[in-house]
This record gives sequence, structure tokens and C-alpha cells, in this order.
Amino acid sequence: MNLEGETSNGKLKIAESVILGSAAAVIFITAITVAADLAPPLKDWLKNTFNHHWIGKSIISVIVFVSFSVFTFVVPYKACLERINNLVLILLTLVSLGTLVIFGFFSWETFLK
Repeated sequence: MNLEGETSNGKLKIAESVILGSAAAVIFITAITVAADLAPPLKDWLKNTFNHHWIGKSIISVIVFVSFSVFTFVVPYKACLERINNLVLILLTLVSLGTLVIFGFFSWETFLK
């Protein structure tokens, strides 16, 4: 493989890794938001550890994002543009579903509970 191909594959791997890290962070944020509201000890732990539960969720989600991004980058595979396109669609779907879950949960909690 030539140097140009290796550089191109490296850039594609970075893109894939960032998308996968973003997907993991979206799933984590959705889950921790609902879980912390349902389990007061979790919310209290976030408050006590990070001074505020939002700060705790933010710090942990950055750790999830970076961890998944680095892990998927170091796993040996050849990246491709078609997979990146599919991953972007998956990420958009996860963001949409996460938004609906959080909105639906807080709507249910506010109006129906």
C-alpha cells in the first residue's frame, strides 16, 4: 500500500472512531439521564462526586466518548467511506431516539405520573 492510501485510511479510521465514540456517548447520556432520575442514589452519587449531576454526566460522557474512540481506532481494520455513511445514519438515528426517550420520559414523569 502506498503512503497516500495509508494516510487516507488513517483519516477514515479517525472518522469512524469518532462516530462510534459519539454513538456510545449518546447511548450513555440517554441511559444515565433516565437512570439518575429513577434511582436517587445514582443522582446523589453524581452530585456528591462532581458537585452537580449534570457535571458528572458530562465528565463521564467525555470519558465514554474518548475511550470508545481510542479503542475503535486502535482495533486493526480497514476503514471505508461506505461504512462511515452507514455509521452517520446510525448515529443520527440514535440521537433522534435518545431525544425521544428523554423527552418522553420527562413528559411521562411530569404529566402522567
